[in-house]
Amino acid sequence: MPKATTVRFTDEIFARLDQASARTGMPVNSIVVAACLEWMERHTPSPMEPRIGVELPTTEGMRMTVPPRWATIRRAVEQAVWKRPSTIYPFEQFTSGAQKLLTLAQTEALKAGFSYIGTEHMLLASYGDADFQAAKILGALGVDEAAVRSALDKVLGRKKRPVPTKIIPTSRVKKVIEQAFQLCGSMGDPRVSTGHVLLALATEGEGIAAHVLKDLGATKVRIQSELSGLTEPEA
Repeated sequence: MPKATTVRFTDEIFARLDQASARTGMPVNSIVVAACLEWMERHTPSPMEPRIGVELPTTEGMRMTVPPRWATIRRAVEQAVWKRPSTIYPFEQFTSGAQKLLTLAQTEALKAGFSYIGTEHMLLASYGDADFQAAKILGALGVDEAAVRSALDKVLGRKKRPVPTKIIPTSRVKKVIEQAFQLCGSMGDPRVSTGHVLLALATEGEGIAAHVLKDLGATKVRIQSELSGLTEPEA
């Protein structure tokens, strides 16, 4: 009978797993399982199974090397992940404002010395242009940029970090983008705007941006109400 267990990680370890997930496309759970199986193979091999790298005789008298189990597991997991149905969202379906917001989110992450783009960077980028629907909504809700930066400083700290050489979006950011498309479609809008991105940040519910927005009074319901009330489409 299958058994289950729960593993809890520190924020630092989970952040590293999240980055590994974003870099490889593998779910965090799969990465953890594969790593555990590799450790078991190295330290507690079954007596009936060949060890990693052991050469075995073949019927032709040739010798073959048993491949590391980690390579086999990784390949199997990657194949399982990439064979799953997925939706590709063309970025030409973003407004120019939404495209600019994503670029600004990367800039925010780089300036702060992070090697990943998180939901918090997308939230800060929402203030990048006064014409953004996101900026207008946040202004209408009385959530100014200074308050957001102050709240994020308390969560993330202000320690100086080295400038990263590579930067990747987290799995939460990918989820937010996916939700922005879904929200756009459900509202009958032709393109994803910064307003949809802001609403998606609040809808996602678990990221740093979602918690900061909620703490500052910018709930999903209030953001959606303000977004629905905008009459001018975003360029």
